[in-house]
Amino acid sequence: MTGRLLVAFLRRDLRIAASYKLGFVFMAVGGLVTLTVFHFIAKMVGDAPVLVGRYGTGYFSFALMGVVVASSLRALQTSFAARLRETQTDGSLEVLLSAPLSTFGVVTGLAAYPIVNGLVRAASLLALGALFFDARLNVNPLAFACVFVLAMGAFAALGLLSAAFVLVFKRGDPFTFALDTATYLLAGVVYPVEVLPPVLQFASKLLPATYALEGLRAAGLKGASLSQVLPSLGALALFCALLWPLAALALALARRHVERTGTLPQA
Repeated sequence: MTGRLLVAFLRRDLRIAASYKLGFVFMAVGGLVTLTVFHFIAKMVGDAPVLVGRYGTGYFSFALMGVVVASSLRALQTSFAARLRETQTDGSLEVLLSAPLSTFGVVTGLAAYPIVNGLVRAASLLALGALFFDARLNVNPLAFACVFVLAMGAFAALGLLSAAFVLVFKRGDPFTFALDTATYLLAGVVYPVEVLPPVLQFASKLLPATYALEGLRAAGLKGASLSQVLPSLGALALFCALLWPLAALALALARRHVERTGTLPQA
């Protein structure tokens, strides 16, 4: 996909979103409500020793980083399948796939705006938390960026796998719901993994979000260096190496299936 085509998709979706200005208001209010809720929870929890000892910070900063990371990665995980399903139901997917574009290019273009929107919302939450709710951040930009890029890669591959499922079965992807639930339950989004029973701690190690949160909290809350986040980088790189070939194969097989069976126009 060329940069010009990607910009065209982004412009189209931004114009559509801008026609519903109340949506931006609800998004801003929702973000403030989220921050306020965790601010008061943090007052009740106080400085938990497990958080101070590991990250040098209190509960609000810990939860803020968890929510910011989880929401941005969730946008990557869910946007491909969700937008693909929208174009299936309104009939525009057949037109897009009949153009001389790769399946990856079409799916990426469709998901570009919700992904960018999710990243902007996450960055805004982090900035508001630091400016108005006294979140204690100590960011190592290089380490943070490296972990975040690899985490985005792993979750983008998961999102493309979901898109392949939707392309073939034309239904919401149950895998996305299961992974989303597991991430919030096991990966340490709003509470540390250490409080889980041993069997669930082991299960959390099977999720890319666990390593993303661990590395990004280390780099974003205590200024960990690149060498200190190498375990997270290695785990996320392994997820990328395993998931991307699988996602590419799944998309190719899904398109071949709908073209062979003639089910592409069906919603």
